[in-house]
Amino acid sequence: MPTKNTIRRNYLIIRRILQNDYPSKRTLLDYMKRYDVEIGERTFQRDLADIRSNFDIEIIYDEQKNGYYAQTDSTFDFDKLLYFIGLAESSDIILSTVKDRNKLLEYLSISPTPHAKGVENIGRLLQAIQSQMSIHFEHRNYQTGRLKEYTVFPYLLKEFEGMWYMFAYVDELKAFRTFGLDRISDLIITDNHFQREKVLELTADKFNQIYGIIYEPDNNPNAPIEKVELRFSDTMLHYLKALPLHQSQTIDENIVTLHLIINPELENKIISYGEQVEVLYPLSLRERIIKRLQKAISQY
Repeated sequence: MPTKNTIRRNYLIIRRILQNDYPSKRTLLDYMKRYDVEIGERTFQRDLADIRSNFDIEIIYDEQKNGYYAQTDSTFDFDKLLYFIGLAESSDIILSTVKDRNKLLEYLSISPTPHAKGVENIGRLLQAIQSQMSIHFEHRNYQTGRLKEYTVFPYLLKEFEGMWYMFAYVDELKAFRTFGLDRISDLIITDNHFQREKVLELTADKFNQIYGIIYEPDNNPNAPIEKVELRFSDTMLHYLKALPLHQSQTIDENIVTLHLIINPELENKIISYGEQVEVLYPLSLRERIIKRLQKAISQY
């Protein structure tokens, strides 16, 4: 049965090869080293055989291009496989059934978004946060497609709707920024230690006091934590009990109470409930929702 270390190495090799630029063996070994995985020639060759055996993927060396590529049948779903391997790395149950991969993938439905991307960095980022070490990486702007290098002090990781984000202090900008882990590449944990300042700790903590990931302390440093009361239909209450909107959520009959910083993402979420919800408090939020709904109705 494959070990978690083997699964992790397989995952990194497949991910790097799927960039489709025919990486050399040296490139693949250096890529794994960035994730604190160092192996020799014999282990590398054994891993290629494991990938063939466990996942039915042929890793082939192209002599003309001096690099490797993956070959499998045209119906193969690589996004689903990478998600599966990510699960295997953290689940003994799934790990024990890697040999049944083809059968298991038939029962695994994931959204088109490659949620597994960037997840491999979580362990190293947590280590950097705990050890208070600055990190260096490249971040891709999805709107412009450009890559930009950052050196930051990582403070907090947050999962939201299946994606992971890092809230970090950019010393060069003297400001906090939010980075999607799916956009980060070439992550390096530096040897530079940083001190978690009290004021910055308080700011980072506010990132936990929002719905979603939009929090811009530069524009609104004194954003208050407010009480929000929402009246939901009986149908929606069942879902909210199973999947709370926020960690502060409490429910009394059909009134859901939250204590958080109000941001655009919360407003969008409330509007998405349509006729299933009514904003009771605060009145300023209620009025904004009314105006947005009236504007929406005017377009029909």
